[in-house]
Amino acid sequence: RLAGADMIIGVDLNDDRQDMATRFGMTHFINPKNVENVVQDIVEMTKTPFDQIGGADYSFDATGNVKVMRDALECTHRGWGVSVIIGVAPAGAEISTRPFQLVTGRVWKGTAFGGARGRTDVPRIVDWYMDGKIEIDPMITHTMPLEDINKGFDLMHDGESIRSVVLY
Repeated sequence: RLAGADMIIGVDLNDDRQDMATRFGMTHFINPKNVENVVQDIVEMTKTPFDQIGGADYSFDATGNVKVMRDALECTHRGWGVSVIIGVAPAGAEISTRPFQLVTGRVWKGTAFGGARGRTDVPRIVDWYMDGKIEIDPMITHTMPLEDINKGFDLMHDGESIRSVVLY
């Protein structure tokens, strides 16, 4: 939203996350359990009268699921789409796609820590937070003492939390 996106498509298996994602800028939501082909749906949603090819300019995968990583690449626009892998796949997992997906101009890349440079980006993000440009507090869905840290992991694995803060 801060970068000026006018269409932000969220994809999640958990319908309960839709409201929070909308609060943070998502404009469209897809639950893969409710559609036949997520990639095709995204391509169709992004077609315009001036661009009948369709596809997202950018996609971001935070799941660590290699099939989702491939889908995230393949739903981007031929010619200029960029797909960024954020999630960490299981040890030894491999991603694959047809070479056509890349030779038509798509870019597949990864990121560590969102590509943020600590010395220059973190102070700016803090300023954005202090100035009210970004909201962080609503992302904290649970707080707990250190002795309940395993509960935090359970909440994360069950998809019931966005961020848990452990107090010690």
